Amino acid sequence: MLSPNEFTIGTLGSAAPLSLILPRTKYEATMLVGHVDKAPAAVFLSGEFAFRYFPSTANDSWRGLIIPGVRVEVDETSVFDPGQTSAPLGAAIRTGTRLAIRVKSEHSLGGSSAVTLHDELASAGDLGAGFTKWQIVIGEGPTKRVLWQKSDEGEAAKSSA
Repeated sequence: MLSPNEFTIGTLGSAAPLSLILPRTKYEATMLVGHVDKAPAAVFLSGEFAFRYFPSTANDSWRGLIIPGVRVEVDETSVFDPGQTSAPLGAAIRTGTRLAIRVKSEHSLGGSSAVTLHDELASAGDLGAGFTKWQIVIGEGPTKRVLWQKSDEGEAAKSSA
């Protein structure tokens, strides 16, 4: 469950990076806002367009519950070396000073890109780590709640808050 002060309702264009968008109707989608080249970008987290992204600045077409300031946690048991193994779509990748999600552009026929979630982390130098399992949470300690999870199989599931 969400407390009234933990969310708002609005358009995607009003959602800052590290906001989770939850659908209110079957025509809306679960999305996470990150950024590409410092501009906000939304990533579909499930459905037909899972792990495709698009610029979200001034986007008034997509709406939903906006949960700002979510945290991303990675499952260390799903770690892999992105330099040795091809990262699947939806994998969380930690390289340099950033954590990003491997995605495709909404108009891309091939190739992949990354949407940055965090970009001022302690430097990992030339090393990197990928994670096939990760989750989106709010709160800490006894008030921590999982809002969404990415599993190993590439399937995404919304968790009840």
